[in-house]
Amino acid sequence: MKKTLSLIIALALLMGAKAFAQELEWEWRGLTTNDEFYEINTPYETSDGRILVTGRTGYLEDCYSFNRWYKPTPTLMSLSSDGEELFQRQYHKDGYFTYVPYVLENSSGEVFLFITYSPHHDTCSPNYFRNFDPPTDHCIFGLYKLNDDLSIAESHELEIPIDTFEWRNNNQLMHYNCGQLLPISAFVDDDGNIVGAYVRTVSYDPYKPRGYDSTVFFRMDFEGNILNHKSYCGNRSSGAMQRHLQSHIVKADSLYLFYGYKYDIVGDESNLAYLDHDFNLVRTRNFRHPSSVHPATNFYFQSMSVVRSPHGTTYLTCALDSNDDNWYHAILYEYNDDVNGSGNYTPIVRYADRKSEGHCLDWPVDWSGVQVLGDSTIYYAYTLHQDWFQRGDSWIVIEHLTPEFNTISTVFFGEENDRKSYWAYGITATEDGGVVLVSWELDLLNDVKMNVVRKYPANALVGIDEAHANGLKVAIAYPNPGKETLNIRTGLKDARVEVYDMSGRMVYGQEITEDVTSIDAEGWPAGVYVWRVMANGREAESGKWIKEQPQTK
Repeated sequence: MKKTLSLIIALALLMGAKAFAQELEWEWRGLTTNDEFYEINTPYETSDGRILVTGRTGYLEDCYSFNRWYKPTPTLMSLSSDGEELFQRQYHKDGYFTYVPYVLENSSGEVFLFITYSPHHDTCSPNYFRNFDPPTDHCIFGLYKLNDDLSIAESHELEIPIDTFEWRNNNQLMHYNCGQLLPISAFVDDDGNIVGAYVRTVSYDPYKPRGYDSTVFFRMDFEGNILNHKSYCGNRSSGAMQRHLQSHIVKADSLYLFYGYKYDIVGDESNLAYLDHDFNLVRTRNFRHPSSVHPATNFYFQSMSVVRSPHGTTYLTCALDSNDDNWYHAILYEYNDDVNGSGNYTPIVRYADRKSEGHCLDWPVDWSGVQVLGDSTIYYAYTLHQDWFQRGDSWIVIEHLTPEFNTISTVFFGEENDRKSYWAYGITATEDGGVVLVSWELDLLNDVKMNVVRKYPANALVGIDEAHANGLKVAIAYPNPGKETLNIRTGLKDARVEVYDMSGRMVYGQEITEDVTSIDAEGWPAGVYVWRVMANGREAESGKWIKEQPQTK
């Protein structure tokens, strides 16, 4: 009788996590083919409740036995408040390529795009500017007012001369080695004008350096008039220029704060600049990790996203190379960047380090990884991968945190052994307290690529039943399959984890005290196990875990 009951319990555990309805507020899905890419990034909620999603489109061509993306073009899509696709447009210019545009909205609710266009150096053609005759010698700085159908109603453009030299090695060229205009940030200031920054790069030449890149800060009105601007020359000649795309300028009381990479700002090694409203430099400082591994530099910061807190500090998310095991930490920092603070280093108020155990990679959202809600709590999003090469399980993680970074709730999107890889690209907190998540999914079995936009209601991050009703988990297990260690990850408090073999015998149990509970499974026989997390006297989550036979030495 006991054995029969144990088997019933084990089967029930296998079904437990699947028994909830998988519903969410709404979902939009868009297919990306193998020869055309559509990369969507940052969601923006307009004052009339629409969701605008920026991105880029492009084409894949074979050139010199390598695949290269061709003609990257800015794209914008609008979704209704209930997730229906309304319009989608590309803003292509012959002879140019571009990065992701910025959405801006004036006080009247009119929508604008800020876009920079750079000369398109064709990597697949020996004449460099295929179909672009004569080739352009300038970039375009553009502000575009949009109609409701996302067509351009008004266009305001400036032509900025650029260095079009290109150096090729065996006919190979990467776009970021050539002179271009890279947008950094753009937002609407308290006076109703646009404040932003861009980087103007020089072309790369290993034999004769062509000068240094410069960072330009600007203020403009919605008629496209530049009200004031200031340029700073850095210490870097063009190279890995993608880093500029993850620098940020934010408003801080009477100053602007520019979070950038070393050498980008004013020629010294600082990476935080304080600017007055005329963009004059007030002072510089460094922001750093609390680790002795990287104590005084942000050289190892990747995928930065920055937002101002309601209490005069700055939240910054990044991926940090651990420098010891080739895995990354997704980290949320709070910096006390008061201009009057002493010292060359910006003090860290607190931080949340989401380094995984069990050889997993935590990677923050590239474009908007942290959002502040009206009650001053925080949404923090990142991606958890089992390995670099996307062979194992992956999840998108959304944490709801107090202003002190204490966990209110943690939810996970993904399934064990579903052979899909997930990447989170952007989140935004909506006026109703919900969250819009933009992600990219790859079906590893069928090589199907999808862009996905999901809207979760506020209660999806409130409780266990609410998370399940929205297709989310409150606990996960990894690596799966595994050999020596089973990790249970959850944000639940006052919880317990239990593991059963297939006969229903409990082989492990303990109280959960950390975000990640690492269980030594080295002595367990190979086979299938059932894990479950109990909270408040009930099952919160469960699933299968496969113990592989360890390799003999």
